[in-house]
Amino acid sequence: MSAVPESTLLLIGLPAPILMLLWFRYYRKLLKGALEYPGDSFTEDRIRIPPSHSVKVRINGKCTIVITGVNSWATIRVNGGPRQKVYKVRLVNATGELEIVNESKVFHIDVYLRCGS
Repeated sequence: MSAVPESTLLLIGLPAPILMLLWFRYYRKLLKGALEYPGDSFTEDRIRIPPSHSVKVRINGKCTIVITGVNSWATIRVNGGPRQKVYKVRLVNATGELEIVNESKVFHIDVYLRCGS
């Protein structure tokens, strides 16, 4: 069996921590930008949706949807339109009814809805 040189192991193992660091840095920037989307004057609601349930909310204008929990996937429908899958963050600029569906059969999700007023 041939031994693998240390430089090869270093080249293979070094990019992983660097990529993780960059991902966390840019994810924070994206989330911060999304939370600033509704503007300075906003209302924030926290909604807990049990498994296999949905919630309907009235929205008016710019809104940010942030989904947290074990399963960060949700399905939304704006004004009865097509279903859209959402992972963690979604920006919406609409007036009317927003339906948020938790399609998970096991885990609840927490939805933070920040809308400009």
